[in-house]
Amino acid sequence: MKNLKEKLKSIKLKHWHLFLIVFGILFVSLSAFHSNLWFDESYSVGMARHSFQEIWTIGGNDVHPVLYYWLLRIIYLVTGGSIMAYRLFSCIPIAMMIILGYTHIRKDFGEKTGFIFSFLSVFLPCMATYAVEIRMYSCAILAVTLLAIYAYRLSKEDNTKNWFIFGISSLACIFLHYYGLMAAGLINVILLIYLIRKKRKKGLAFLLAFGLLQTLLYLPWLMYFVKQLGQISHGYWITFEFPLTIKELLSSQMRGYMKLDIPTVLSIELYIYIIYKVYQSYKAKENLKPFACAAGTYLLVILAAGMVTLVMNQSILNYRYLFVVTGLYIFAISFILAKEKNTIEIVAILSAITILGVHNNLGMVKDNYHPKNDVPLKYLQENIKKDDTLVIVDIGAGSIAAILYPDNQVYFYDGGNWGVAEAYKAFGPNFETYVTQDYLEKCSDRIWLFEYPGGKQAEEIEKISDYRIVSKKEFSTRYRNYIYGIVLLEKKAS
Repeated sequence: MKNLKEKLKSIKLKHWHLFLIVFGILFVSLSAFHSNLWFDESYSVGMARHSFQEIWTIGGNDVHPVLYYWLLRIIYLVTGGSIMAYRLFSCIPIAMMIILGYTHIRKDFGEKTGFIFSFLSVFLPCMATYAVEIRMYSCAILAVTLLAIYAYRLSKEDNTKNWFIFGISSLACIFLHYYGLMAAGLINVILLIYLIRKKRKKGLAFLLAFGLLQTLLYLPWLMYFVKQLGQISHGYWITFEFPLTIKELLSSQMRGYMKLDIPTVLSIELYIYIIYKVYQSYKAKENLKPFACAAGTYLLVILAAGMVTLVMNQSILNYRYLFVVTGLYIFAISFILAKEKNTIEIVAILSAITILGVHNNLGMVKDNYHPKNDVPLKYLQENIKKDDTLVIVDIGAGSIAAILYPDNQVYFYDGGNWGVAEAYKAFGPNFETYVTQDYLEKCSDRIWLFEYPGGKQAEEIEKISDYRIVSKKEFSTRYRNYIYGIVLLEKKAS
């Protein structure tokens, strides 16, 4: 036992860090090997089936920029549209986040800060959650983190390589997510102010020239950006609910996939600890500028989103969107925690986060690979015929059917008139949106209706048409807790 302890002590932090990277990449990838979908993911999959030009046009009617969908299109062309390939593509940016702790943060801020950065990139529950989601969030967090890292490096030294990576990262931020746009704007401005104060004429010229280039490259998208703002201001799915929204914003990184209150308590305790340590460091006149820039940018993005919410009278404050700037959150915590001289406190904090992270990931594994997920899809596979029409009332479950059956005609009944007809063209040329029930005139003799659990849409169709209910089933799944209400209707023989 004594020899084992001595051997463990002899292993350098650098070696533990390398082990953490290998283990961490495997850990965050655990839930990636399945082909289940939920609505947002089905939208991404649908977009990837369109040409680059179609993605630009359809994406202009969505509420996100289109770079991620273009990247997914490339994966589609290479793999033929493999769901698992899409998920593994989402894992790559989180794997790179873990590696950044070793290759960048360690070199710029020391071994301890770099190790904690990688550790949090592995075990914060939100990291594994978004690592396997077919959405733009994992790409966006990497872009914002790289931008911040290279802005810091440029504050130290003008370097062509640094400017190049800074530029690519900044462009990726603004075309991946609007929280990325806000973060990129703030980071560019902070670096601009720093270069002016230091009278760094060469760096200033580079940044101003690049700012002009960014503006010119973004101009073609501005028309769609303004259009999307108009769509959001006239009704959007995000709502601000006090105190729920505040709780979600405070604890989103700790919460991940879980529906527990413990992450909120631990998040607040961590904030109190960080504030106290910042106060101590400030009194000791330690350098807090890197922390202030990271934490300040993170908070300013939330503030900017809050201001947009007030001006437009429509909330864009959402915990999922906050993941885009979580790299700044991770660095800020790592920077302060690395200053802690009491090893027991560091171990206690990281242990609590590890327990949450493992619990979160095990829950995801259990739900993502649960056999109940296959039951409704197997039922459809055994019963849907090539000439059948799919009619969707519940867009959640129905969107997945639309993706799985691209050769069948699909009609979405938008009874609430959400104004999504153009955006929902992502689901394919065989997908049409109607705000009235005149789509029934175009249906084949057999209709597969996807309605809300306990819904009465099928009975309503019976009353106004020649269709009659043949079967009505409900299936619950563990993936995203989706419930499929599936009704088969057939036209009476004349």
